Formats: sequence, structure tokens, C-alpha cells
Amino acid sequence: MRVLGLPPDNITVIHSGVSGAFFDVPTDAIWQVKQKYQLSRPYVLFTGTIEPRKNIDTLLDAYASMVESLRDEFELVIAGPAGWAQKETLDRLKGVRYLGYVPEADLAPLTAAAAVFAYPSLYEGFGFPVAQAMAAGVPVITSNVSSLPEVTGNAAVLIDPRSTSELRNALTRLLLSPDLRSKQGERGACHAREFRWDVCAAKSLLFFRSVL
Repeated sequence: MRVLGLPPDNITVIHSGVSGAFFDVPTDAIWQVKQKYQLSRPYVLFTGTIEPRKNIDTLLDAYASMVESLRDEFELVIAGPAGWAQKETLDRLKGVRYLGYVPEADLAPLTAAAAVFAYPSLYEGFGFPVAQAMAAGVPVITSNVSSLPEVTGNAAVLIDPRSTSELRNALTRLLLSPDLRSKQGERGACHAREFRWDVCAAKSLLFFRSVL
């Protein structure tokens, strides 16, 4: 609207869909993926390519600054191919559970098994990992910038991605409260219904009919 000078009434927003695999993930699939990656403890999860805008260092700093008892109970699991991150960031991943590239078939159960999904990205065009986590019913902590507030609505904990303390406090608050995690996960799952492909298709068809 700002760049092209378009009036709001001329714009229809239709969100992308998320793979159906992230909705209602089977319990046995979750058990198998936990066995495959030897995930015996509950965990905080991040998924995505390791690159500067994903802000992995702030997540690592926030996790490291949590009290030891929480770090003993919940490990930090990071999954995604090593992209163009700095060597220092890649070296730091040795201090947590870094799984590297995860096959598509494992991504939904790996996500569904997480206690919390943390995604402090500095910029996203959409934010598929966040939508996928909400679809899987996992409580989400993400950034209050770019597209992420629009994608998550009121169904995620939003933080300043450049604030280690905000991210640490959000992680601590969720990890210490199973009830809060459950409510946040339910809110996310409800919100994620708009990311089903049939919803996207129906809205697209309605839009084209209205134009014609």
C-alpha cells in the first residue's frame, strides 16, 4: 500500500497453506523420531537454515542464560542445514543438540514433540516454521517484527528479537508452566486452521470469482 499507493479495499490477503502432516501428528511417529534422534529429554526447538537473519546467536545466548535447572530439564534442539552463518555461530552449535538437515518426513513429528518452539528471526516473508509449529499444537515464541505478528495473530509469545533477556524470560515463563504451554499450544492450533490448504484454495477461488 505504501510503495504502490494502493487503496486497502483493493487488497485481499490470502495466507499460504501448511502441509497437512503438521496437523494431528500420530503418536507413534513422534515416538519414532525421538528414538531416531535420541531425544530423551523435553526440548526447545528451532528449525530453519542457519543464517544470520535467523538470529541463532540470540537464541543460544538466551538459552545459556537460563537457570541451570531448566537447562538440565529442557535441552535446546536446532535442526536445519548449515547455510551461510558465520563460523563462530556454527561452532557454538556444538554446545547444544544440532541435528543438521532433517528429512521432510521427520519434520512434523520432530516439531510436534517439542515443548516450546523458539524462532527469534529478524526478518521473514511468511514464517513457515512458526505456522507449522502452531499447526502441530506447540507453543511458539517468535519475533515482533516483519510478517511474524501477522502470521501468529494472538497465538504466540512475541519478543524483541534483539533482546536476549526478553527471549530468556519468555522461554523461562513457558518452560516453568505446563498449563501455560498447553493453553498457548491450543491457541496456536486453533489459529493455524486458516493455514490449511483447503482454506487457502477456497479463499483463492472466492477472490477470483469476485474479480471476474
